[in-house]
Amino acid sequence: MDKVFDLVVIGAGPGGISAAAEAIIAGVNPAKVLVLEKSDAHNETVRKFYKHGKRVDVDWAGIKAEFHGHLSFEQGSKEEYIKQFDDIIEKYGIRVVYNHHVYAVEKKGDVFEIAADKELGVIQAKKVVIGIGVMGKPNKPGYKFPGKIRPRLNFNLDKVVPGEKVMIVGGGDTAGEYAYGLKDMYPDCDVTLCYRRAEITRMNPTNKEIVEKYIEEGKINSRLGVDVESVEPVEDDEVTPPRVKVNFKDGTSETFDRVVYALGGTTPREFLQNSGIEYDEEKWQAVHNPETMETNVEGLYVAGDVVKGAQSISVAINHGFYAATDLVKKL
Repeated sequence: MDKVFDLVVIGAGPGGISAAAEAIIAGVNPAKVLVLEKSDAHNETVRKFYKHGKRVDVDWAGIKAEFHGHLSFEQGSKEEYIKQFDDIIEKYGIRVVYNHHVYAVEKKGDVFEIAADKELGVIQAKKVVIGIGVMGKPNKPGYKFPGKIRPRLNFNLDKVVPGEKVMIVGGGDTAGEYAYGLKDMYPDCDVTLCYRRAEITRMNPTNKEIVEKYIEEGKINSRLGVDVESVEPVEDDEVTPPRVKVNFKDGTSETFDRVVYALGGTTPREFLQNSGIEYDEEKWQAVHNPETMETNVEGLYVAGDVVKGAQSISVAINHGFYAATDLVKKL
């Protein structure tokens, strides 16, 4: 490209879209704003990790959402949430280039160079907002996934069908939401929540209450306090691919139609550090000004989950507003 953009946003999640929209609202020419997204659609985390029809909450972790900028969203189904962001992108004329993986951001003088693996080549920008999520590379267990059963070992609920016997592995909010959300969606599914610790401690109060209630009522089976040793195909199974035999570390085994791993994701620390951003090892977050979202690299901002692990959508939207407000003043 033969022009320098005022703003390039990396990541088309709520934080990234918010930053682009708020910059345009503040007076930046839409033609000077570009959003680069590695997947084929915006809000990939919601699309990938939320079951069809699942509610997308405004309030999260018991904290009531407060929107500080011009953007917000109304609580509704996954499809309604996505439609709201479709409308935002159209309303403000935000240009989003999909299937465009950025692998480097480097500041040269007063301009950033963004290198990607597609035909656009090196893109230049006066300001950059990094709004990538944490779930692009989900955490995986240490044991091997045998090839025969890999189609039955998943990291979201997309492939679950009614009537299956499913084990959810994990103890955080995603695992809890998968477990009770799946039971609500398909009541005839046999759902088991497996967590290596004896007590659920990592979920927010709302999710923990729902999960414990479902376990108490027998809607969800629990395998708490035991970890998985290995998984293997059921020998001579009558279905293809064969079902999954789960071997637990207490010496027991159980067969499932599907195993879904909800072990979280990790902040792409290497990408941040390669961009020159300092990383606080104790706080597990990019070093930044919480009022402006600017990092130690002048003109380089962060927004959303990349700041410090999983954030609520409303927090990500506010991050975009803070970043846009500051960068527009400095253009």
